[in-house]
Amino acid sequence: MRHLALASLFALLPLAVAYADALVIVEVRGPDGQPVDGKVTLAPRGEGTSYSCETTNGACRIEGVPGGRYTARLEPREGEAPPPSSVVVPPDGRVVLRVAAR
Repeated sequence: MRHLALASLFALLPLAVAYADALVIVEVRGPDGQPVDGKVTLAPRGEGTSYSCETTNGACRIEGVPGGRYTARLEPREGEAPPPSSVVVPPDGRVVLRVAAR
């Protein structure tokens, strides 16, 4: 019985390492299409760790984001913050998050 349990565990192991976390590329633009700098935060729906980055020339990267549903918030260095938006991050790969500033 013990060998069967270990065999089952090792059979599932490749599935556990098949997924990596996602790389989120963030692009923030104002109404005129110009880059906007500020802090972008991805807060998970429910419990979990939030992820954030500070944009330079309207862009930043957040590495190692687990797949799931998040609320994206922008805190611009200048001006009014737009309302938060809902985003879905895939379980792995690369995703571009475009944020429209006010």
